[in-house]
Amino acid sequence: MSKRASNAYRQAQLGTAGPSQKVVLLYDAIIKDLRLASSCIEKISEDPSQIESVHQTLSRVERIILELKIALDMDKGGEIAQNLHDLYSFWIEEISRCNSEKSVKILEPIIIMAEDLRDTWKEAGKLLGKGQQ
Repeated sequence: MSKRASNAYRQAQLGTAGPSQKVVLLYDAIIKDLRLASSCIEKISEDPSQIESVHQTLSRVERIILELKIALDMDKGGEIAQNLHDLYSFWIEEISRCNSEKSVKILEPIIIMAEDLRDTWKEAGKLLGKGQQ
């Protein structure tokens, strides 16, 4: 599938997904791009042109995280929203540091946390779906 077709498919998914599904899709994109950036970082010594790929990929991840951060309802979300806000701020700082240092080790814990949060949102979506039947 071409990149343009892939982007169109992803936009269609986002447009038709429910709120929890949208968050899961965004976490999936974060995880996919962080893994891609890690792979590119590992190839830099053999192919310096990977530096640009790392930068573009990490910048895209930062934009997705920023969207998640902006979408938080701090009034209704209380402590959970504040904790996510702080976590997203930490992720953005670490990703920025990784973009400078080109270190896979910086990304590894973020990937694990993003996977855990994605799985939590998936489960929440299932529970919400059952409650609406």
